[in-house]
Amino acid sequence: MPRFVCRLGTTGGDLVVQELVAATESVLKAQLQDKGYYVFSIKPKHALAGFSTAALQRKKSVPAKDFVTFNQEFSALLKAGLPVLTALNLLLARKGQGFFHQMLTLVRDDVQGGTSLSDAFKNRGNAFPLIYSATVAAGERSGELVEVIQRYLFFLRTMQAIKKKIVSAMIYPIILLTLSVGLVFLLLTVIVPKFSTLFLGAGAKLPALTQFVLSVSKVFQYGWPFFLAVLVGVPLGLKVYASRPEGRFALAKLRLRIPMLGMNVKRYNIAQMCRTLGTLVAGGIPVVSALDVVAEAMSNELYKVELKQVRQHVMEGQALWASMEKTRMMTPMAVEMIEVGESTGSLAEMLDQVSQFYDEELSTAVERFVALLEPMLLLVMAVVIAVVVLSVYMPLFSMYNLVGN
Repeated sequence: MPRFVCRLGTTGGDLVVQELVAATESVLKAQLQDKGYYVFSIKPKHALAGFSTAALQRKKSVPAKDFVTFNQEFSALLKAGLPVLTALNLLLARKGQGFFHQMLTLVRDDVQGGTSLSDAFKNRGNAFPLIYSATVAAGERSGELVEVIQRYLFFLRTMQAIKKKIVSAMIYPIILLTLSVGLVFLLLTVIVPKFSTLFLGAGAKLPALTQFVLSVSKVFQYGWPFFLAVLVGVPLGLKVYASRPEGRFALAKLRLRIPMLGMNVKRYNIAQMCRTLGTLVAGGIPVVSALDVVAEAMSNELYKVELKQVRQHVMEGQALWASMEKTRMMTPMAVEMIEVGESTGSLAEMLDQVSQFYDEELSTAVERFVALLEPMLLLVMAVVIAVVVLSVYMPLFSMYNLVGN
């Protein structure tokens, strides 16, 4: 029988790599899931076969902006009373060529052949979000497809608004930091070396501060290839490491342990998880099925593993809040609010409130961080420039005094 290399998540949140034997990948995956493992990947022992499988599974996704526009138009046509197939044909007639048009054509062809709309979107793999096909399936079962799509649109706009707000808040500090680093590099590699030639030619004794700045200048002047290699190599290395499941898992755990950043990462993931779960539950999807979709939709690998464990506990009959309390991904306040939602029958509304709360918490934390970062950068720049200027002018004053005497 063939051998497979399996990357698995344990119930304790650890990552293990095992080499196992089975008849097929699907049989092995079922066996491991029955044992309580979360399966990251199963690859054939042969390296080339594993590479080809991974390459085939990489798929492009439709642009978020185009997808929002499509859903706005699609829900409007359905609300006007048009059948699904007619609405898809009208939208395809207006859309230009491209990846989204190709995927939408395949969806239309599947629906025309008798496939449900949710399965038609799900059959496109990663081209469309998994939460979308699950939401549409709930709308088809309940007969409220328009309402479900509009609820998904609200979810999508909220996620985009939060991301845009965070990015907008970080633009100015990033520009300021880039200019600061560039200015320091210019001073130490261009300006200071010119003065060092003058000082060494005059033969004057240099103050300790000037000698220190000249030493730092030499490091920057001759060590810039090393700095450049680090600047390019570290992000590339992290990207390659994060391309593997175990790498994403390790980096996810590391980000949560970084002071200040870790709490903000947790806030973002709690908000994303609760909003997605609330959207699905409000659409009529059972909690167990919704947890499976939410786990796949999470961008944080650690939360994927933990949600799989939560799903397993819920399937065994435990309450959602109790299952989440056992994990490392939730705060006590979020667990208490989910417990209230479960006990009062308003889980979807309570999950939405949790997501809104942590959205506001994250927004406040980012604004506070930016407000502190800007004066700190300006202060550091002022100190660096003052040190460089003093190191240049102190020898000049000494030389002037010698000439005057």
